[in-house]
Amino acid sequence: MPLEQVAAEVGWMAGLNMVLLLVGVLIAWYSLQAVRWDVFLKKPKGRPAAVLRLLISIALGYFLMKFVSDYISLSSMLKHIF
Repeated sequence: MPLEQVAAEVGWMAGLNMVLLLVGVLIAWYSLQAVRWDVFLKKPKGRPAAVLRLLISIALGYFLMKFVSDYISLSSMLKHIF
């Protein structure tokens, strides 16, 4: 495999991972809107609560992206088994 082709594939995979990460964070942010934060936090409308929701969204989005990325990567390797 030529070096240019490998570099292009790595670039596409990096771009795909970035898009998956952003989509994962957006999905996590949207899903966290259903949580009743007033049960868990003293001031659910404050800035620290918003930062907490953002950090939780980033963490959940990262795990979602990692799962999807690993799934795509591993499923593409299955063709080498048979």
